[in-house]
Amino acid sequence: MNYGQQENARVKEQIVQGLFKELETTPFSEIRVASLIKSAGVGRTSYYRNFNSKEEILDYYLAELLNKRRQTSQLPTWTKDSVTNNLEDIFDFFLKQKEHFLLLFNSGLSSYLFDYFRNIPQSIPEEKRSHLPNHNPYLLPFFTGALPGVLFEWLKRNSPETPKEMATIITKMLPPEIFVDEK
Repeated sequence: MNYGQQENARVKEQIVQGLFKELETTPFSEIRVASLIKSAGVGRTSYYRNFNSKEEILDYYLAELLNKRRQTSQLPTWTKDSVTNNLEDIFDFFLKQKEHFLLLFNSGLSSYLFDYFRNIPQSIPEEKRSHLPNHNPYLLPFFTGALPGVLFEWLKRNSPETPKEMATIITKMLPPEIFVDEK
């Protein structure tokens, strides 16, 4: 990454952080660009060079989360152990994003998070989709649809269980046919 790209990434991150700072006190629909750029510590030109709307900021933030998650994890092979390990990684990953995740839910922006999880299967490269359980077209949407609600509830309750405990709880809730070693 060259200096210009690093600087652009830094400015985008400042804007993302500015949006979350604003969300702490202001409903999303009432956040104005002037207050957002002040919270972010960037100029109006920098804002508009990077984003056209507040929604684009959320899209960028979630895309960056997905990229970070991909860099630190591998697709499960859909054995019970690999799904449990992957879930533990997911809970650990989002525990680190707890403040932002709860803020989005509490600000009425949960649809962005549900879309984020819903779009994960479509973002998997075609050559890696062979790992997905494709015998039932509803299992993966069930899995990715339920996960944000469970994550929110766990984070809202101040994460009383460890990520490993949560992974075990969720794995036990999943239907056996989702696992390739449970047939």
